[in-house]
Amino acid sequence: MFVLDSLFVGGLRFVLEKIADVADRELQDPERWRAMLLEAQLAVREREVLARLRELHPETTGKVLTSNDLESVDVVADLGEQSERGSDG
Repeated sequence: MFVLDSLFVGGLRFVLEKIADVADRELQDPERWRAMLLEAQLAVREREVLARLRELHPETTGKVLTSNDLESVDVVADLGEQSERGSDG
């Protein structure tokens, strides 16, 4: 019985260590953080655009506007230190 318990605990420890390793890698990945930041910036910008549309068209007050109500939207996202030209300055 002790052998089965130690095998179970050893297997469980292995799985938990692998999960912790993956979580650590994701936390340390700057591209993942950059993507999350960009997604948040886009969500904020969409809310700003929809609020502005409500100001411009008050007759739609109460109507829920969605992205389907927009023909096109230009979005500019600031990614911090990264420049348009790359790393050459």
